[in-house]
Amino acid sequence: MNIMLLKGNLTRDPELRSVTTGEKQTSVVSFTVAVSKEFTRANGNQDKIVSYIQCEAWDSGAEAISASFRKGDLVIIEGSLGNDSWEKDGVKHSTLKVRVNNFAKITRTNKKKVAEDVSEEAVAF
Repeated sequence: MNIMLLKGNLTRDPELRSVTTGEKQTSVVSFTVAVSKEFTRANGNQDKIVSYIQCEAWDSGAEAISASFRKGDLVIIEGSLGNDSWEKDGVKHSTLKVRVNNFAKITRTNKKKVAEDVSEEAVAF
């Protein structure tokens, strides 16, 4: 089973490009998601680890992501982990990236404003 589920912020605007396979033009978008994990060390200090995950989406998903995602957006990405490898100047290179299957942009609300808009009379229990 190869399933990746990420929640994080885009580190840059998505980059949309077009690739040709045979006679068909296909859209592909690349972007990076910063995923953080907060934890408490043995000495009681709070710390955070940030991982930067490269992602790519193809076809209509690529176009939708390019149109709606921007740097800093909080997103959820579901996909599969893949390995890209290539050779340049006789040196072999490889990188891991997530091939996106599903995605969502999380919109943030101003909690203080929402709290001010709700009166005690409007809350039913």
